[in-house]
Amino acid sequence: MKKWLSILLLLSLPLTPAIAGELKEYNGPELPDFSLPDMNGTMQSLSDHRGKVVLLNFWATWCPPCIKEMPSMQRLEKQLQGRDFTIVAVNMGEDEQTINAFLEKYPVDFTILLDKDGKILNSWKIVAFPTTFLVDPSGRISHALFGGMEWDEPAAVAVVESLLSQD
Repeated sequence: MKKWLSILLLLSLPLTPAIAGELKEYNGPELPDFSLPDMNGTMQSLSDHRGKVVLLNFWATWCPPCIKEMPSMQRLEKQLQGRDFTIVAVNMGEDEQTINAFLEKYPVDFTILLDKDGKILNSWKIVAFPTTFLVDPSGRISHALFGGMEWDEPAAVAVVESLLSQD
């Protein structure tokens, strides 16, 4: 019974951004800015990154597709180092100890924010992990992905590059 309820809920949500593994243009509603603490306890807002292309990723340490895509996100950030690009990964409901243990196995140096109470998860209507949005330099969501992908593959890099080249 619960399985069918979950499937029905997934099918009824308007924010399911794309088919798993397929980065698509985002045509959904504008989503609210948010502020969350990073791993050092410093509050950061999504709007703090205006002027940059942001890969905004919602993830969890127990999520196999999240684990699989993290190394490619790190490679993408290194590939675009020095450009107006950043990655913000919002962890869903886990504590710093759990995340630090994960980062020992899968080291990344991009920003990780903590949504311990699921407030952003709910306001952004995130229903599965990973869910990723590409935010253009003006702060508008341009693309979305429901599921994981290799972020340093040519097709994904081309989308990010196109956003970086916008005036």
